[in-house]
Amino acid sequence: MYEACTLVRVFIENVFIGVECGDYESLFFDEVFNDALGRALRLGRKLLHLERSPERIVRHVCFEPDRDPDSPVNHAWGTTAASFIEELDYDVRAKRGQWKTIPNRFADRVRNAGTIEFAQVDNGTRRTVRGEVTVKLFGFHGIVERMIASEIEKSYASTTKFTTEWLAKR
Repeated sequence: MYEACTLVRVFIENVFIGVECGDYESLFFDEVFNDALGRALRLGRKLLHLERSPERIVRHVCFEPDRDPDSPVNHAWGTTAASFIEELDYDVRAKRGQWKTIPNRFADRVRNAGTIEFAQVDNGTRRTVRGEVTVKLFGFHGIVERMIASEIEKSYASTTKFTTEWLAKR
């Protein structure tokens, strides 16, 4: 039996100055950009599925982050690399997508899901990410949930920095 889980919420909002919403959206789904982002952030990114229509974009990507072999997380995982699949179903007209991640370990006990939205603002494009992290793991769920939420926030901070630099070069 697993201890009842708690819920950790994630809220991330960034504005990308000087880029129209449609241009940011195109960049967000551009594979050249995403490959460069994956390499820069050492995410081990592999596109599994991409489906585009005028109404929606469905993208599934597997990430196998490059971790420090001496980190406590790697000791806990053993010899198997930790990875996850991110599934995104994006409504082009609403400029809003539903996302979830599926870890390669404990997929039945860890749930990360939320939304991502793009909106035109006076000076650029606002990206808003909302998420919920729940873990069913006896005695450790709160610690693991906060750790996952922290990793999501760090990843978006790094992504924002990379994107801002990418846009400045163009």
